[in-house]
Amino acid sequence: MVRGALKLKRLAVRMGMLGVGCCIAGGIAHAQAPLEVGQDGHVTTNGIAAIGVSAQEGQRLAQVGKWQMLELEHTLTALLAEDDVMLSFSPRRGGDVFLMFVLKGQEVKDPALSVRFSNGLEVKSFHYTGIINRGTQWGCYVSEAEGKALFAALAQSHAVTMVWSGGQKQVEFAQGAEFVQNMRETAQHGHMPFPQ
Repeated sequence: MVRGALKLKRLAVRMGMLGVGCCIAGGIAHAQAPLEVGQDGHVTTNGIAAIGVSAQEGQRLAQVGKWQMLELEHTLTALLAEDDVMLSFSPRRGGDVFLMFVLKGQEVKDPALSVRFSNGLEVKSFHYTGIINRGTQWGCYVSEAEGKALFAALAQSHAVTMVWSGGQKQVEFAQGAEFVQNMRETAQHGHMPFPQ
């Protein structure tokens, strides 16, 4: 299970600074992170805006296979974390979706990153956000239409492959469609943003 620590960072002025840094059990517990997911599913922030929210408590609402659904201040995040990688999608108010990729324990100085789902959808629009806590982070915003396609890809796929300069990681997963349906229904019932 992910004990988590996320660190997101927004690059544009509009984005502000945020981050998601992911610690997995036995990981870099000493690193400061703005968001932590406890084994009991309790989510806390450490006074830094995480995923565009102020320092408030949240929770892990569900886990289906390897995908976790987090809630912070009435906003959902889909989180996939395995070994040294973390990938997250956060639907935002206004329709767009924020994507984040974190590579833990590796300092990559080349900004190139590609995320490809097994159904064929590929995202290459990530911005390089730099080296933080001895790991590397990328993030980007996609439109609501692109976000809808992204969640459709998650539902239709059994794996996602992240490729960066000098390495790659493929994470296989099951029940993607069930996870997306669960997240969509949770958003609808809670009046939270989700790409339509």
